[in-house]
Amino acid sequence: MAGKGGKTFNISEKQLEDMVKKASQAGIEAYKKEHQESTKEKVQRLLYRTKTLLEKYRELKAYEENAVYTLEMAEDVNHDIADLELLTKFGVFDDDKTLHRLKRSVVTVSMVMTHVDTMLEVYRKTCESSASEVKQRQYRVIERLYLSEKRMNTKEIAELEGEDIRTIQNDAKTAREDLTALIFGLDGVLTRILRE
Repeated sequence: MAGKGGKTFNISEKQLEDMVKKASQAGIEAYKKEHQESTKEKVQRLLYRTKTLLEKYRELKAYEENAVYTLEMAEDVNHDIADLELLTKFGVFDDDKTLHRLKRSVVTVSMVMTHVDTMLEVYRKTCESSASEVKQRQYRVIERLYLSEKRMNTKEIAELEGEDIRTIQNDAKTAREDLTALIFGLDGVLTRILRE
């Protein structure tokens, strides 16, 4: 082969074979590393989504239970409060798109929250029927942190449970990982696989 300055290099078949083998191995290793990083990022996004769902649980339930998106539901609205002129300025009555988007949003939130509630119930039953005190405590931690009407912080839960704050934080983290597997199905199972 010709190199720079017109020099010629001779490479044996064995050398060429070794070069190709090394390049292939380097490519495979780079692909594996990229795939592992991508998987970790996906898991982190799912864990973040689970935490956000739990943090916003009370607000989403209130939205689901109180949203008004049909005329029948609007009949109960206090007409003194509903300013039709203001609603008209915002374009609510210009076309059906605004009301359609609102209804779609309410239906979507309702479906998501029904699924989340079902998975929380599955998790509750699993934890409460477990022989493990730790598993039972993990559900109580999630319930007190996110689901109860009067939320508690980790310090308050630690005092109530007679544990240190770090233990309660670890319980919450483990419970969120378990819930991620339940809420997001196969994608969420990655959290368990990577944890183990």
